[in-house]
Amino acid sequence: MHEYIDELKSHLTELTAEEQLDVINFYTEYLADAGIETYAAAVDKLGTPVQLARKKVLADYSIKASQTMDDTGAQTQSKQPQRDVRTIWLIILAILSFATPVGLIIPAILITICVVPFSIIFSIVVTIAAFFLGLLLMGVILIGAGGYIIFTSFWAGVLVLGIGFTALGLFLLLLPIFHWLTVNGIHLVSQLFQKLYNFLNEKNHFGKRV
Repeated sequence: MHEYIDELKSHLTELTAEEQLDVINFYTEYLADAGIETYAAAVDKLGTPVQLARKKVLADYSIKASQTMDDTGAQTQSKQPQRDVRTIWLIILAILSFATPVGLIIPAILITICVVPFSIIFSIVVTIAAFFLGLLLMGVILIGAGGYIIFTSFWAGVLVLGIGFTALGLFLLLLPIFHWLTVNGIHLVSQLFQKLYNFLNEKNHFGKRV
């Protein structure tokens, strides 16, 4: 049992020291209460240490951290998308890791349903990103061209410069809106996956923290 716990601990480096201690104490007590003394018996009950850590415990704590920040409003905009994407990925791994082949049917359907809005949001983001890139390139090119033309045809050069600066201004003006839509879109999908994860835990469709 100690070998199992030691290996589990080695896969919890992404958690804080306090969280690691909480996990280790919980599963040490659980295995002791269940009378499980061998590594093989622990694997049979909980899965391998890497499965339990990477695909279950970390998903639990990632969701817990996300929900805590939502409740307190302590969101760090620069890190929120990375945290949400990490949460989505860990939840998918948890579901795929702990569900049996037969039990995967319902989770797979639900994951597909949750992936649909993510795909839509991703497509919208890519489309808008392409528009923004085109707007930026157009502004830069027209400003450069206008600066050249103005020496040969003053008013034509001013017109081209005006269009270029307008395009660049639109890019700078709309960029915060694009960032807001992207961040909140990913966060919405993360919340959907968290609800899916909690639903499957409640319905016992895959192994949960006992």
